[in-house]
Amino acid sequence: MTWSWVPPELVALIEERAGAGVESVEGANFGFSPGFAGVVTFANGERQFLKVMSATRDPWSIDVNRREAEVLALLPRSVPAPALLWAVEAGEWFAFATECVEGEHPRPQHNEDHARAMWNVLTQLSRVPAPPGLPPFHEYQHDIFERWQSLASAPDRAARLASLGANGEWISGALGRLVELERDAIEASKGDVLVHGDLRADNALIAAGTVVIVDWPYASRGAPWLDLAGLLPAFEMNGGGRARAAFRAHPLASDVSVAEERAFVAALAGYFAVSSTDPPVPAISGLREFQRAQAIPALAWLREIVDSA
Repeated sequence: MTWSWVPPELVALIEERAGAGVESVEGANFGFSPGFAGVVTFANGERQFLKVMSATRDPWSIDVNRREAEVLALLPRSVPAPALLWAVEAGEWFAFATECVEGEHPRPQHNEDHARAMWNVLTQLSRVPAPPGLPPFHEYQHDIFERWQSLASAPDRAARLASLGANGEWISGALGRLVELERDAIEASKGDVLVHGDLRADNALIAAGTVVIVDWPYASRGAPWLDLAGLLPAFEMNGGGRARAAFRAHPLASDVSVAEERAFVAALAGYFAVSSTDPPVPAISGLREFQRAQAIPALAWLREIVDSA
């Protein structure tokens, strides 16, 4: 969504909350939000990052924005996240603003300093108790633990398997085992620390040499190593090296059993692989392709630990 979609009455409310008129707008040209996201500069010189969503235009996703604002309000200041500045609702419209983080997306696969900063922020997050009110990861992200089961019962299973290319045949032979593993992943995911739930380099910014994590609608509580595991398919996809080797090299994996790793990676790979075979989402172009690109390293990781068992 471009800024031109935002109605004048909502702009007036935004200016009231910001305490100044809108001077310029820089819309983000990346990401997977169907609403507006970008930096707004106000007449007083302040820059804020805004997200704006219409319940009429995107009814299925406005609650995601509402929840992100709620999560940001819960996070302690020790969490490396932009602070929530305000939120406003007007009819079908919802908008909220955070601090504007001036930085760049990390490139941990190419920059050692960025890699070190990302690994350090994962450790930092693993030490933050989940704020009261956040649901367990396995309840809030329940679809991650149901994708192999959904494939097993899908009437178009053969076509979906075929769309996964060379991995489709392996999945077909292992599907019963994968359904069991994703059920085991529920127990493996349990814990009491803060979990971002969607951590990748494109949901982080390097600012003044440190990592600031953005996009928090999927925050929950769970095991301290979940964000590490969730990050690594995208890390390998971008040329950062094998996901499993990176997982086992991180201190957070030292207490994770192979059985726990196998179960959670099965669920993670199932989410990426099976979701990539779902129909496209017109409002979020490129989503299925992005999921398919992460499915390739996630399935390679999964096959390594399943076939060696």
